[in-house]
Amino acid sequence: MKRLKARISVATVLVTIISVVSDDTVRSAELPPAASRKIEFEQDVQPLFKRACYSCHGADEQEGGLRLDNRARAYDGGDAGKAIIKGKSAESLLIQLVAGLDEDLGMMPPDGAGTPLSAEEVGILRAWIDQGAVWPDSADTKIVSNHWSFQPILIPELPPVKNKRWVKNDIDQFVLSRLESEGILPSPQASRSVLIRRLYLDLLGLLPSPEETVEFLSDQRPDAYEHLVERVLKSPHYGERWGRHWLDLARYADSDGYEKDRARPHAWRYRHWVIGALNADMPFDQFSTFQIAGDMLATPSVDSRVASGFHRNTLHNTEGGTDQEEDRVKKTVDRTNTFGTIWLGLTVGCAQCHTHKYDPLSHREYYALYGFFNNINEQDIDAPTTADQAAYETAKKAFDDAHAPLLAAVNTYRNEKLAAAFAKWEPDAAAGIYSWENVTPSHLESANGAEMAADESGAVLVTGKNEISDKYLLHFKHAGSLSGVRLEVLPHDSLVAKGPGRAENGNFVLTSLSVHIKPAGDGAEIRPVKITRAIADFSQKEWDIAQVINEDVKDGWAVAPEFGKRHVAVFQFESPVEIAETDEVVVTLDQHYENGSAHNIGHFRISKASFEGELALEGTDKAVVDALAVAAADRNDEQKQKLLEFYSVIDPELKKLNMAVAEHAKKAPTMPATKAQSVAETNARPLNIHLRGNFLTKGDEVKTGGPEFLPVIDKRGDQLDRLDLANWTFSEENPLTARVTVNRIWFRYFGRGLVETIDDFGSQGELPSHPMLLDYLANQFRQNGWSLKHVHRLIVNSATYQQRSAVRRELKEIDPQNVLLARQSRHRVEAEVIRDLALDASGLLSRKVGGPSVRPPQPTEYSALTYANSAKWSESSGEDRYRRGLYTFFQRTSPYPMLMTFDAPDSNVCAAQRSLSNTPLQALTLWNDRVFLECARNLGARLATANENSTDSTNMQSHRIQQAFLICLSRYATDDEVNAVDSFYQHQVELLSANSEAVTAINANLEIPDGVKAVDLAAWVATARVLLNLDEFITRE
Repeated sequence: MKRLKARISVATVLVTIISVVSDDTVRSAELPPAASRKIEFEQDVQPLFKRACYSCHGADEQEGGLRLDNRARAYDGGDAGKAIIKGKSAESLLIQLVAGLDEDLGMMPPDGAGTPLSAEEVGILRAWIDQGAVWPDSADTKIVSNHWSFQPILIPELPPVKNKRWVKNDIDQFVLSRLESEGILPSPQASRSVLIRRLYLDLLGLLPSPEETVEFLSDQRPDAYEHLVERVLKSPHYGERWGRHWLDLARYADSDGYEKDRARPHAWRYRHWVIGALNADMPFDQFSTFQIAGDMLATPSVDSRVASGFHRNTLHNTEGGTDQEEDRVKKTVDRTNTFGTIWLGLTVGCAQCHTHKYDPLSHREYYALYGFFNNINEQDIDAPTTADQAAYETAKKAFDDAHAPLLAAVNTYRNEKLAAAFAKWEPDAAAGIYSWENVTPSHLESANGAEMAADESGAVLVTGKNEISDKYLLHFKHAGSLSGVRLEVLPHDSLVAKGPGRAENGNFVLTSLSVHIKPAGDGAEIRPVKITRAIADFSQKEWDIAQVINEDVKDGWAVAPEFGKRHVAVFQFESPVEIAETDEVVVTLDQHYENGSAHNIGHFRISKASFEGELALEGTDKAVVDALAVAAADRNDEQKQKLLEFYSVIDPELKKLNMAVAEHAKKAPTMPATKAQSVAETNARPLNIHLRGNFLTKGDEVKTGGPEFLPVIDKRGDQLDRLDLANWTFSEENPLTARVTVNRIWFRYFGRGLVETIDDFGSQGELPSHPMLLDYLANQFRQNGWSLKHVHRLIVNSATYQQRSAVRRELKEIDPQNVLLARQSRHRVEAEVIRDLALDASGLLSRKVGGPSVRPPQPTEYSALTYANSAKWSESSGEDRYRRGLYTFFQRTSPYPMLMTFDAPDSNVCAAQRSLSNTPLQALTLWNDRVFLECARNLGARLATANENSTDSTNMQSHRIQQAFLICLSRYATDDEVNAVDSFYQHQVELLSANSEAVTAINANLEIPDGVKAVDLAAWVATARVLLNLDEFITRE
């Protein structure tokens, strides 16, 4: 049947006149009436489908995306929309087509594809649809695919080989068996210098040191290579190398993308976890489960929640006017497609707008899979690293050791001296009694238009406008002496986190508090009152109450993380002031948070006191006042105890000791405020098909689930969720994940996968070149605890891996793409590794593992090219200037230019494979980029001082050249190469001797080593530039 065109309206159908086909077929100008009897699908409908429809819309072909041999697919419809609308046969596209009411397509089935339906048969279909289109399970055809990758993983037997001496492990038997069947010999084993460099590049992305190379070359043990493999696999740089591969898949970046492209200051925490997990050889099933559903584990850990930040690597749109639901849907689509690529190796995204054209994945099934990610809610969490925790524990112990004697002094005074001091104080105790009195505001005002209202207790609730800064003025009457005011910030249900502030987290920032006396009458001078003391029950770290009276508008008082609670601050005057009965007191609360978001107080109360002594936060408790009203001889034990407790607060010596404790407590170490991006499951959102992929055009409701051609996903509870998906992904019944993963690993070692289309194991992907080897590796992976290092160990210890990469003449014709693996591959290393190798050779590379992203030097003014010059690039200094490329801050709209020149992915979508180009710009980058110039200078200085204690100038020169080759290429130079490099060096000396300005420019920022001439150093720098630009330097053999 031809591809279905867009459906026409019923009104159009009913007025269309087309000639009569025959007496028994339907006139196109009208629909026959629906049959009046009860219709049974198996007896009445299915035979019609088989006769007239299955040839174009059955298991083998689905023209127009419509399939009628499967219930779900039939209900889903095709490219033109739903073909069957239950209860509405006249509006169903299926009826219009079999009735010949489509002007373009005419009668269905078309000529040669089957016999058209009679009017009676169309009536049967109409009745079936009008009666609800009931399709029993017994008549449903299960979607079954015979495609190789959807079949269970086999346990293959090792194939026989003739040349058993060549075989080092089981991998080689599969490879050699195929080669022998084609009459092809494998290549000889590569030299030791090639092997150590290959191994280091593949597993670490770094160079072996000259000492490591020499040691391996001279190691006579028969298992020297195996020992080298084990040592390299234990290196912490393994996690960096293979972490970079994973981050390509995870679409990791340090910014949001889109127009604003805001930085993600906590994104690095996910990368840090990936590196650590790989170094620890975390089983791949756990490694994946943590990322798919780490937040949903029975007892999620910090690590598992950090890992679930995998879902936060999507783009995030913060442009003005963005439709938040559209952005959420785009993220969910990306999460669905990324899951399909990484763990299934399928192009599931092809079914976002319509049923997959080639694989057995329907439009409905796509949104069933989408449902697993539809309820994700984004959130940031506290996520200190292991190093953070260890440092905190060490600092905490030191603090506790110093704090203990201060606490002991307090306890000693309480036990031995407090009672005597209390007895001395008690006779005159009444003189120190006072209480705070709530004021009744006579006038309230907000400088920026917020609404303020006071209740009977004097508490003021602020609503309405919430500007970035505001100033509250509260007036009240008082007659007589006034020594201070108290501010209570109060929780309220109307505020975020119950306040007491109006910020997004419930906080506030009080920049300053001032008091003025306003005499009655116009023109009277307003008198400021000097405040000299400020105390509070709690202050946020670095936002102490004392800052409210220091006249610095850049700081103030805040209370994070103690939100939703009452907090109290007292402001005591320099000396009590006398206020006339006609005067007004004006308290001004100034709030201005420098970081650009509103942090105003939402609920507060002012109270006053006239006590001449030192004011306390709460004044004198009523129970204390009552006890003092009783003669000392008549007080009961409870009253005596209350007075003792009161005195213990005001005793001068105890206050001093307590102050020492409080001051030292301010120095208590805190866990670093390291955050991480994470997710959590929210309440179930509606789940519908998005017709043609448009989230605004909702189709049928669907249930969360997996592709029907794969094993059923078991659920733990009432509804399927991401943890169920993760468990299914690594179940024995799922044939894809193990195959896809080992194939991706194989690709990294040989430049092509056993399945060449590493991100497409579907029907449009390539068939495996060695299917039994693929299943062997998949079984090894699963049976050895999903250990990635086990797979690495198998591959790198094989004779297949250790072959030479040279292209033999006969292989150019027989196997130019090296599908049969008769040699190793030869390819340029990735962008980050190119930079790492140059830093490594120069001696500048920082070997620090993990941590936040850094900003190494890049071309001047490059960031100015970004949208609105929004990406400020503050170059890192010190060690951070020389971190590995993995740690370079990746700004999506202006990625580090050197990385992009060498084909780094843009991180917007999952990248299973990088493109590989060879351009003049790459050579120019290696020659002129600031980083590579600095590397050449330092490599030159390194060579200029090599073997500096030798007295034989000829041997010293030769030694330096050999050292250069060992550093850069992990091998010794041949005699011809020594002569060529020496000739170049001597020529540079000759040229530079006549050009002192060039010498100065070349040696810029270099300290001339003792005993080295400036011109000689410059010549070595020039030589180093040549070495760093060799094709061999950036090539993995």
